[in-house]
Amino acid sequence: MLLAGLLLHASAALAWNTFVVPHTHGADDTPGLLALVSKHSSDATILFSRGVTYNAFSAINFPVLTNVEIRIEGNVTYPQDIAAIQAVVGASSFPGAWFTFSGGTNVTLRGSTDPKWGWVDGHGQAWWDINQQVNRPHGWGFNGITNGVIRDLKLWKVNK
Repeated sequence: MLLAGLLLHASAALAWNTFVVPHTHGADDTPGLLALVSKHSSDATILFSRGVTYNAFSAINFPVLTNVEIRIEGNVTYPQDIAAIQAVVGASSFPGAWFTFSGGTNVTLRGSTDPKWGWVDGHGQAWWDINQQVNRPHGWGFNGITNGVIRDLKLWKVNK
């Protein structure tokens, strides 16, 4: 029985893979992220690579995840166009937060301990400067997650 349990854990460990989020300079990286996560929504690490600044120019609604770690070793930036963000947030299809986790089990959101990397930049100062409250995005939403962990997440100039 002990051997069977060890083999089960070993096979689960061997099935775990890391997938790097694709990045295109100056373009929205959200479609590539969502395509990646839709294919690898269990037993995987989804990695934002160190040394890369990813563009989250669209709201992200993650599918149900099982045994998944979202690891932010690079930086992630919101769009800087306030009117464009307001249009997304004001739409009836907006999930409630710019990054929404919509369910799952054993989900980890992990940032980086590197002081230069692992930041999520909300460009919130522009919102504060113009005192804009209408359709200001909430950053993160977690719904229906069992055994979820958030650690080492760093937020820069959040909107809310």
